[in-house]
Amino acid sequence: MKQHFRVGELAKLFQLSTSKLRYYDEIGIFQPKYTDPNSRYRYYTIDQFIVLDTIIFLKKNGFSIKDIQSHLEQRTPENTKELLEQKLIEVEAETERLKKVSEKIKGKIATIDEGLSLSANPTLIYRSFPARAISYLYNDEPIDLMKEADMLYLNDLEELSLTGIDYPGFFTGDFGSIVELDSLFNEGPVKYQAVFEVLHEEKDGLKTSYLNAGKYACYPHLGSYETIKSSYISALKKLEQDGYRVSGPPIEIALLDESVIQDETAYLNWIQIPVEKNN
Repeated sequence: MKQHFRVGELAKLFQLSTSKLRYYDEIGIFQPKYTDPNSRYRYYTIDQFIVLDTIIFLKKNGFSIKDIQSHLEQRTPENTKELLEQKLIEVEAETERLKKVSEKIKGKIATIDEGLSLSANPTLIYRSFPARAISYLYNDEPIDLMKEADMLYLNDLEELSLTGIDYPGFFTGDFGSIVELDSLFNEGPVKYQAVFEVLHEEKDGLKTSYLNAGKYACYPHLGSYETIKSSYISALKKLEQDGYRVSGPPIEIALLDESVIQDETAYLNWIQIPVEKNN
């Protein structure tokens, strides 16, 4: 039975690259055990296979070279158990993190699906919403967001930087705003009394507020923000015809925005107007 193996032969047997075996040789964790006294060629021996199997197992399961080297130098059942237990803690924590990532991605897919569905059928519908968690980025005097949005964005970034709160990045469906109702009936642009982040999960360090639960007349505004007032006029006229009255300031949620669409004529802002049935 063959006992000695050149680096290329061993690499082929274990489906490794020769460069990886040479790297292990260079750092000292797995080196050829036998040197031919005549040719001075170095060979791996068959009794080294278990060690290489151990390295492969640990490497493929996320252990660092430092961990592997420590294990090989101090192999005892107790040390091995401790090494595996520590990795298990790390893996379970990462599994929980990935579950949250998965739920977040599923939520974004659902947001885009809803935006596409509304784009394909832009009609007024009535929907009841539970209280929804938000965190205000701005909540003060009414402003024209066409002029002030960049300033608010910069201020929010600066505040997060100063407080040390983790900055997760924003994506479609994360932003909303609350309209000053009077601006819909006056000349000039739509004005906004608040801008908020939609909280899909609790975030440490952020003060949580809530949008009111209740029935909303929902209308998708398709296109650039400059033309959104025309969508409000259409929605207000239709809900009045349906026997409803406005019971509070409207809300807008950006379902399809610049993060997923290059063409601003395809943006979709979901207008949600709180309503009550006329007596």
